[in-house]
Amino acid sequence: MKKLVLFASLVLALSLNASAQYKGFSFGLKFGPTIDWTGSTTGAAINEGTRAGFGLGVVGEYYFSENYAIVTGVNVNMNRGHYSFNKARMVDTILTPYSIDRYYKSTVYEIPLMLKMVTEQFGSLPIRYYAQVGGGLGYCRKVLVKDTFDGLAAENYAKSDKEFSNLRVSLKIGAGAQYVITGSTRVFAGLYFSHDFLNNINYIKPDHCGKYYNEAGEVIGKRDTKLNLLQNRLGLEVGILF
Repeated sequence: MKKLVLFASLVLALSLNASAQYKGFSFGLKFGPTIDWTGSTTGAAINEGTRAGFGLGVVGEYYFSENYAIVTGVNVNMNRGHYSFNKARMVDTILTPYSIDRYYKSTVYEIPLMLKMVTEQFGSLPIRYYAQVGGGLGYCRKVLVKDTFDGLAAENYAKSDKEFSNLRVSLKIGAGAQYVITGSTRVFAGLYFSHDFLNNINYIKPDHCGKYYNEAGEVIGKRDTKLNLLQNRLGLEVGILF
């Protein structure tokens, strides 16, 4: 037990010494536009194109060596999407399929945790390049949807009642460059990609969702499948660190 405490103290001391020797802790702000689209591992949700979103956040970096840092903070992602999926209803005791075309938008509050790797300075300009990889844990308070089906389109977005999960877990990778203005103050710009791990839909069982097989215009079979929806985003972020 004493050896374990001694080892932990040594690691902490080395970490604090490294952070003091290099940049230690930095914080700042970031924002930028995104391109959002949906995916599905079951094929039940069909992506209908990309939509423009936006993101902003507070950034915190902790350098534990000269070229490596742990990055965290709080992200606010204004997500957008457009997808379609099949459902069915009973019409005169016959299960009749129909399709829903859906636009949706949501705001996700996310805590990222990433490893940042920074190069040495190239040339005379104080520019260093970086790459980062990690994940994010997010909370989505509500999702607004606007559906079109049976030729009728909703005029306004409406809150979807318990259909979408509040939890978001994502893989995040990115790369960019940072420019030292003075001292530890830096501006940065980069690209990042985010992909959800968990299904955004709450449904546990198929709700007449599935892939329908047709012959001569008549439904001859249907394979039930869970409605699965994953968010993808490609974003540009610019910011400043102090």
